[in-house]
Amino acid sequence: MKSKSDSERWRQIVKVNIQDAHSVEFYEFKKLKTLNLADNNFDKGIFKSLVAFPTLRSLDLGFNPIKGDLDDKVLSDLSKLEVLYLANAGINGILPNQGLCKMKLLQELDLSLNNLRGTLDACLDNLTSFRYLDVSFNYLSGNVTPFLAQLTSIKFLGIGFNNFEDIFSFNSFANHSNLKYLFIGNMKVETENPPWVASFQLEELRMSGCEINLPAEIPTFLSNQTSLIFLDLSRNNLVGNFPSWLLMNNPNLEALYLFDNSFTGPFELPFDKKHRMDQMIALSIRNNKLQGELPNNVGFFFPRLEFLDASNNEFDGPIPASIGEMSFLVELHLGSNNFSGNVPEYILNRCSSLDMLMISNNQLNGTLLSTIRKRKLTFLAASRNNIEGAITDEWCQHEFLMLDISYNKFSGALPSCFKMPGYLFLQGNNFTGTIPELFMSNHYRASAIDFSDNKFTGTIPNSVYKLWSLRFLLLAGNHLQGQISSQICQLKYINILDLSQNNFSGSIPACFSNMSFGNVTVPFYATAREKPFSPIPLVVMQLRTKNLHLSFGSDRFQLLSELDLSCNQLTGEIPHQLGDLNGLRSLNLSHNHLNGLIPESFQKLQNIESLDISNNNLSGQIPLQLQDLHSLAVFNVSYNNLSGRALEKGQFCTFDGSSYKGNPYLTWDTCKSESSKPPLQPTLLPDEVEEENSEIDFNAFCWSFATSYVMVIVALVTLLWFNPHCWRMWFYFVEVCLPKALLWI
Repeated sequence: MKSKSDSERWRQIVKVNIQDAHSVEFYEFKKLKTLNLADNNFDKGIFKSLVAFPTLRSLDLGFNPIKGDLDDKVLSDLSKLEVLYLANAGINGILPNQGLCKMKLLQELDLSLNNLRGTLDACLDNLTSFRYLDVSFNYLSGNVTPFLAQLTSIKFLGIGFNNFEDIFSFNSFANHSNLKYLFIGNMKVETENPPWVASFQLEELRMSGCEINLPAEIPTFLSNQTSLIFLDLSRNNLVGNFPSWLLMNNPNLEALYLFDNSFTGPFELPFDKKHRMDQMIALSIRNNKLQGELPNNVGFFFPRLEFLDASNNEFDGPIPASIGEMSFLVELHLGSNNFSGNVPEYILNRCSSLDMLMISNNQLNGTLLSTIRKRKLTFLAASRNNIEGAITDEWCQHEFLMLDISYNKFSGALPSCFKMPGYLFLQGNNFTGTIPELFMSNHYRASAIDFSDNKFTGTIPNSVYKLWSLRFLLLAGNHLQGQISSQICQLKYINILDLSQNNFSGSIPACFSNMSFGNVTVPFYATAREKPFSPIPLVVMQLRTKNLHLSFGSDRFQLLSELDLSCNQLTGEIPHQLGDLNGLRSLNLSHNHLNGLIPESFQKLQNIESLDISNNNLSGQIPLQLQDLHSLAVFNVSYNNLSGRALEKGQFCTFDGSSYKGNPYLTWDTCKSESSKPPLQPTLLPDEVEEENSEIDFNAFCWSFATSYVMVIVALVTLLWFNPHCWRMWFYFVEVCLPKALLWI
């Protein structure tokens, strides 16, 4: 505790960073007015101790594991509070309206990031002195518009990401002249009808993931806003051209997020040199439909930009050289466009702060050698371009968190000094030689290695087995050989292991059952508390399964679990211990030399969606217990030596003969197999449905045949009578064909 001077003694502030509330002598602070206990480990019992502070006016218990519900009695004991912060405290249950309504002096309330349900009670309308209210990220419901219309003194309002019904009308803010901060998200919003005039000047507007108007255009009231510092209109499916007027009207704008919309046309900026955005720090226009080239003056217009994301658009042409004027730039995202030309080395000459360069999925060529020499990047993603060269010793000076140069034209061997990044994607190149010993730097944990589709030789280095935090190891499509070492089972947190299309031999290690394959969830990123709204890097992983190339973001990694040992030279029996991998979704052991029986323990693979053990030497019957695999969508045991009958219940009723062919002693009669398909039945007319089992009416058949015969003769005679050419052709036909026909009699 710091004691203030006599003139400030009325406002004593305590910031406590402890784990046990009872270790503080609370009774020494009789005149305490402000208490900040945020970011500790207090539970709900802390409220019993707060009676010791009769003069307390401000309390912050945010980011503590308070948990449980917040009853009315607790709030009644705090009725003299003017400020109450309980953000992200694990509070659930019904919103305690009655307790809040007794806090007549309350001016600031933060209940965001909890699990509260219920509605905002009418009695809260009496708390007209509210100047700060944040109930965002809960499960509140009801119609919030009438309640908000009464809060005319509000300055900070956050109601986003709840379950509010009805359409929220901006007209309710017509008298809110003090409003400075507004957070609305995941709501149906009407900004135009009925017409209204904004009496406020916002500094921050966060309106994300909403259904805004019809059609979804930028709200017109923003044309009169000139004091904006932060503007987020992301994920609203907004249409129209890029709103450059927002920049001209708000010269003090620091952050503009327009990503995940449907803006079209060029990305136009004012060409007037007087309209530079000197305060702009972050700009995201990702995932729109913007076209053409990036403006040549983009670097001049945003000289202090730290974050620029223009990825997932339709930009083409070269990357503007003026980006090199952004000396403060930390993150540059230009991926998934049609940029062409060489890798922009000129940018890196002056972007001295650059830490993240994302240029994947373009048409860039050249090399990255200059990039590596000039900057020590943490994130580098340049996959799916035409970049060439080799990874030389100069790359060893970097300590990457993520390096993705997959699907390019890199070649050569990896240097022995190369440090293992957290995420390393080299697949789809022409790398040769052996895989060097990969050791982690002191800063990151290894999460993913993908060396697929190269020309690596030799064996898996022992250092890989020491990367205990590894979640993904993909080495498919190389020339690796030797036995699969049991040391690989040290990778206990593995989700995907793909060693397919190599020359591995020997038996399958039984210790695979010690690996998680989806049973353990380890977080990949933690949201930065100091910058809760800053964009978080999303690692994208390219996976190949069943000859399909799929992309997965790091937010979905935990949903993937696969073991693929196909297309090798493996021998021996399938270890029954593989049945213990109950988190596994895909198992592929096909195209090997495995023998023995299909393990009955596969019954325990309750999450399995794809099981392929085809093209081996397996024998015996398909275990009856596999009928319990209700999630199975792909099943293939073809080209083995199986016998007996295939399974015919549950999911197995959906598999056709392609799942079983090549087993001469195996029979199947499943509901989709060719052998069991019933003959096609003729389509019956409505009045014939009742007679579908009756025999053909022979008299009707004779009459219809005679009628058709007469019609053909009449048509032929008519044609010959009126067309002499056809008449001559007929006699020629009779003269030539009749003798030949007589020879067959």
